[in-house]
Amino acid sequence: MRIHLHRYAKFSGIIITLAALVALVLFVDLEALRDKIAETGPLAPLLFILLKASTVVIAPLSGGPLYPLIGAFFGFGPGLVYAIIGDVIGYTLAFFISRKFGYPLVRKFIESGDKSILPRIVKHVGTPKGFFLACVTLGFAPDLLSYGAGLSKLRYPVFIAIIAPLSAVVSTVLVLFGASVGHADSFSYFLIVPVVGVVVLSAGAYFFYQALTKKDPAEPPSL
Repeated sequence: MRIHLHRYAKFSGIIITLAALVALVLFVDLEALRDKIAETGPLAPLLFILLKASTVVIAPLSGGPLYPLIGAFFGFGPGLVYAIIGDVIGYTLAFFISRKFGYPLVRKFIESGDKSILPRIVKHVGTPKGFFLACVTLGFAPDLLSYGAGLSKLRYPVFIAIIAPLSAVVSTVLVLFGASVGHADSFSYFLIVPVVGVVVLSAGAYFFYQALTKKDPAEPPSL
């Protein structure tokens, strides 16, 4: 089981994002930048929405760093809307790709280290309660959650009704984090948000990893 290793490797993107936000604060007039982006009309929001959706469907891509960047570029309100739309599109596509085509095609979209863990995730997310707990504890892997739910017997309305609001909570915090860049109190966000995020994700990953690695004599062989 290497989920805790290669998933945490993606968190390096957070460091890059923080560096980019610091650079924006120091060297860029954010208000002027947002005005320039607004002049592009719907093109820039559409590109960000498609990019955000692709980070779920193409699992090796990490979508976490996009949230604060969306907030910095578009502001809190519009940025949050674009992030949620992108997430819902990505979750839906991943769910129906796995539901329609099954594990053989899903293998092409996920990382090699996830191939062995996915069958165990499928086993845990087949019920509303199980999927809710998986979202709470494994929220840093929405790609696996979406593909796993599609491979399970979980119905789509239940799937999207659980994952969309929970991810929206995370989106709100991260987009607000990015939107606060340049404001007088933004320094506190730079300290609090990353620390709280790492603690929560680490705790969730640990408990879900313990559940996944728990021995089950009746467990079927991996897909």
